[in-house]
Amino acid sequence: MNTAAHTILAQFEKFLESIPLENYRNELLSVKTVEQDLPRSLNPLPAIYGAYWTDTVKEFPSYEQFFTQWWESKLPAIDEFVRKYFWGCSWEFVRLGFKARLYRTAISVLTQFHFCYAWKAYCVSPLTASWELDLKGVDAEVVVEGVKIALQIKKETYRSEAGAGGRFARRQQEYPMVIEIPYTLTRPQEWLQRIQRVRSESRREQARLFYLCASHFQRWLENGFVVFNPEYPVATEQFIKRRIKQRTASSEFLEWHSVIADIQNQRVEEAAE
Repeated sequence: MNTAAHTILAQFEKFLESIPLENYRNELLSVKTVEQDLPRSLNPLPAIYGAYWTDTVKEFPSYEQFFTQWWESKLPAIDEFVRKYFWGCSWEFVRLGFKARLYRTAISVLTQFHFCYAWKAYCVSPLTASWELDLKGVDAEVVVEGVKIALQIKKETYRSEAGAGGRFARRQQEYPMVIEIPYTLTRPQEWLQRIQRVRSESRREQARLFYLCASHFQRWLENGFVVFNPEYPVATEQFIKRRIKQRTASSEFLEWHSVIADIQNQRVEEAAE
């Protein structure tokens, strides 16, 4: 048992539960003034990883603390950005735009961090995550039975990254296996209702799989933040081990629905034994 990893996971989850999500929704949800591509000097990923991704027990800063420190450290680059895109606008206007933009990025990355922390606490295979990997489109690397696997922890979508020529599809050649790990912001009851409403059998099956995610693999903290149950990374690790044994191609891109369907089938088989 990795005691330190369990402690870090518990502390990180406590931090996530302290985020006043509803307050930020009211303040920032409608603010979309800074939507331009950010220069590398203003990319928030290095700062997010520096503040919230760790191998040792630490205190995690609030978003207010994080953003204030990021803003003050980036003033020269922000000034150049303002001169290019927001000349004549107040600094308060620009600051709020950046605050909203970074908040949306941070919340997504914090969600993937929880899965990674849960993996490190409950799985045997080592996991690596960094802002450099994230910039390349890899949320985490795991080494399972000597095979390096790339993970993409993604919010619910019916769109195929592979079919759409997405960032992960472009990286298939660098990894023997690339796996999508889905999560949903929709509650289980809503997925049950969608299962009844949709007419397409393929969409109905996808709704069933998302219901499995919502009802078994994840849960909601009191403030509404989505986190992952230990079963999810453990089942994913076992799925990878099965795929390694079955693999015939030099590289595989495994979309979210095939991953969850396989895990569900395995659960049914184990329950029947």
